Amino acid sequence: MKSDKRPQGGPAVPDGDALFDSLFAQTAVGVAVGSLDGRFLRVNEALCRLLGYSEQELVEKSFEEITHADDRQASRDFQQELVTTSQSRVYEKRYVHKSGSTVWVRITGTLVRDRSGSPLCSVALIHDITELKLTEEALKASESRFRSMVEMSSDWYWVQDENFRFVELPGVEKRGIDPEAFIGKARWELQGPGSLPEKAWQQHREKLERHEPFSDFVYTVTDGAGEMRYLSVTGEPIFDALGKFKGYHGVGKDVTEKARGLKDLEDSEERYRMLFDIHPRPMWVVENKTLRFLAVNQAAVEHYGYSREEFLSMTAEQLRPPEDIAQLLKDFQDPSRSYMQRVARHLKKNGEQINVEIVSFNLAFDGRPARLAVISDVTERLKAEQQSRELEARYRALIESRKGPD
Repeated sequence: MKSDKRPQGGPAVPDGDALFDSLFAQTAVGVAVGSLDGRFLRVNEALCRLLGYSEQELVEKSFEEITHADDRQASRDFQQELVTTSQSRVYEKRYVHKSGSTVWVRITGTLVRDRSGSPLCSVALIHDITELKLTEEALKASESRFRSMVEMSSDWYWVQDENFRFVELPGVEKRGIDPEAFIGKARWELQGPGSLPEKAWQQHREKLERHEPFSDFVYTVTDGAGEMRYLSVTGEPIFDALGKFKGYHGVGKDVTEKARGLKDLEDSEERYRMLFDIHPRPMWVVENKTLRFLAVNQAAVEHYGYSREEFLSMTAEQLRPPEDIAQLLKDFQDPSRSYMQRVARHLKKNGEQINVEIVSFNLAFDGRPARLAVISDVTERLKAEQQSRELEARYRALIESRKGPD
């Protein structure tokens, strides 16, 4: 998609060759060619879709006209940096969509110069990062590991004070639970009939007193209609700027319907293991010393292709490529952290290699030191990121090739 639109008296847009046209027409990332005075000269379809304008509408506008008012000075500074440097520059800002909504973008820009070094125009790759920014803003008070926990899905948010008493529970009322019944009380003061044994509650309290994060702690409460509800909660400690402990915050899920779909279990130990098994993401417990699988849930069986019996006859090394085993052993030899988050490569039973994010926690399983892991398959996400990086590399190589010899 080309336009003959150019600023009056300004330089022409350099003629594109087949490689440039192919790059420009790609649909995943917005691409724009701009004049030195900050106007659009040429835009691709992806940028038009991102901003809601037609090509003709965009080439009649300046960058500043569609830039969020709070970001206009930063945009001017960015343009000035391009003129004064020979390197590509990256920054983030907000555009205003034709509909009036805000669009966050990450811009990689560079200046195209002629053989004598005189600037001709700017070229920019424009990535839509609106969803990422919305997530960051919603969770700006949390650190990255808490954001990843929230991504595991939740029904409500909760906050406790330094004595582990609830002070906020926005969203819990949507599950038929009266938030006022929680306010001012600790979690163990709310347990319903048939909840966890005292030993489990004691272990939970000890973890909180050590100010450690926890994941998918399941207990029961009674709702407003007098019915027992199964709640799964995940949380982490809050510290002020001086490092003083201020309480906990986290997310909660109502897993009652899934729990009721399974047969009645005789004791609390079996009930706790059942709730582990219905978690939607692959989960397992691995013994620290031998790396043997001690337990796996149904989601792991379905995602990896091994039966439960096969998993329980295996060790964690068998899911890793040979060159990754040394790092796996190193991770398990580090007893200093109760919580760990990392990216790794796994092998399914059919030989397919996938990229995963792992969130793991130390625990005692049947009296043995072990790690509970929650697995997220991020293969497709990483592929998309790699394609974006390759596109940028092609773009930079193209820009260099167009400069020609000095």
